[in-house]
Parts: sequence; structure tokens; C-alpha cells
Amino acid sequence: MTARSRAVVAVLVAAALFGTSATTLALLAPDAPGPSVAAMRLLVGAAGLVLVVVAVGGRDDLLRAYRRPTVWIMGAAVAGYQALFFMGASRAGVAVGTLISLAAAPFLAGILGWILREGAPGWTWVASTVIAVSGLALLVSTNLDVEEPVGMLYALGAGACYAVYTVIGVRLAREGIPPSAVLAASFSLGAVVLLPAAVTSTWWFSVEGVVAVLWLGLVATTLAYLLFGMGLRLLQPGHIATLNLFEPVVATILGVLVLGEQLGMAGWAGTALVLVALGLLGLGGTRPSHRAHADEKEEMTR
Repeated sequence: MTARSRAVVAVLVAAALFGTSATTLALLAPDAPGPSVAAMRLLVGAAGLVLVVVAVGGRDDLLRAYRRPTVWIMGAAVAGYQALFFMGASRAGVAVGTLISLAAAPFLAGILGWILREGAPGWTWVASTVIAVSGLALLVSTNLDVEEPVGMLYALGAGACYAVYTVIGVRLAREGIPPSAVLAASFSLGAVVLLPAAVTSTWWFSVEGVVAVLWLGLVATTLAYLLFGMGLRLLQPGHIATLNLFEPVVATILGVLVLGEQLGMAGWAGTALVLVALGLLGLGGTRPSHRAHADEKEEMTR
């Protein structure tokens, strides 16, 4: 397995861990308010990332990341994604909010990465992204609930924030800062921004709440983003964002298997389309940028 293949698998596993979040909340804290959940998840997850980086001797790398102005922009984007995603879901409906956020992210990340010269995503990416977004639309088509256009704008803003922090993360990682340090620095800054929301509710003052926070923070954030970071040096931003569309597929399957939710023919067809698109992107031999290609050669010689 090549270094790029391992990076693709790592990002897909990260997306699968992201996809456990909704089921975790439904089982352990169904009444928890979204902003507080986002804040607690980011707080614990960021702490985990920082501890991992320090434990493996990356303290200097972490301090170097904090000194980069772009990592502060990345941290603001991390906080913005978490907040705007939940705000969009609450006002436009979970299905529509998820669709707009996750569908916009690959296109915006691909375009922004191309503008910043991280490499043109390529026609394979375009085809796989269109197929995946079409599948995502089918996946949520049976559960549409739009209350107001403002919610759609929040969701679009969440997608834009995701694109910004992915592109900046790719650039910093390719400039020599280890991805784990980049993510630890940016997520800790994002956690500070959302800290006030963490203390607005006491939903986590219970055994179930503590378990939910630990899973969301340490597994669905710390572990997931360590895996996510493996893609930052070798994959283009648009590719990473498209691979992350595996998240709603996992969330949907868990909803059916664990929560007993129903999924019609359109939903299953959408799931199949997303999987086909991810297979196309993962196995299609997308061409990396010159810097990514150099990083891959370096990785293979280690």
C-alpha cells in the first residue's frame, strides 16, 4: 500500500469516527443542546490532541504552530464550523443543514486549494464529488425540513469554514509543521473561542453525559483528527473534503442498525452513490500537487 493509499484510508476511518457522533448523542444525551455539545467536544478533543503532541516530543512543533498567524485563522475556522453547523441544523433542519454544509465543503476546499496553489483537484475529483453530493442529496431527501433561509446561510458558512481550515492545515503541514501539531494548535484555539458555550448547560453532569463527552472528544475528535492529519501532507484539500462525505453514510447506517431508523430506497441509493464516488476518488489515481508528490517520496523513503 502506497503512502497516499494509507492517507486515503486514514481519512475514511476518521470520517467513520465522525459519523458516530449523532448516534452517541441519541443514545447517551438526546436532550443536550448543540452549541454546548460542540464546545465540550472541541474542548476535550483539543486537550487530547495537545497531550498526544507533547507526549511524543512535539512541544517545540506545537509552539512553532502557535507562532504562525495562519493557525489562528484556522482555529477561528474550526470554531466557526462547529458553531455554524449546529446553528444551520437547528434553523434549516438537520437534513438540509447537513446536506448544504457537507456538499459545499468539497467544492469550496477544492477551489480554495487551487487558488492557493495546492494543486488542481482534477477531473476525477470533480466527477466523484458530483456523484457523492448527488448521493448525499438522495440520502437526506426523505427528511427535509426547512424553516428559514437564514439556516441555509449558516450551513453554507459551516462548509466555508471547513474548507478554510482544511486548506490552511494542508499548507502548514506541507511547510514542515507536523499535522498533529497543526491540528492541536488550531483546535485548542477554537476551543477557547467556544469555551463560553461549554458552561451554558449541565447535560454532561451525569455518567451518560461524561461517557458521551469522552467518546465525542477523545475518539470522534482526538483520534479521528490524528487520522485526518495523515491526509494533510499527501492529499489535496478538495480530495480530503470529498472523502469526508463518508461521515453521513456511517451516521445513516448506524441510525438504521442501532437506533432502528427507517431508510427508504432513495436513501439506500444515495448511500450506494456516495460509496461509489469515494471508491472512484480513492482508487482513481488522482494526481497530487508537486509538493504533495515530494512529500510522498519522502514518506516512502523513511
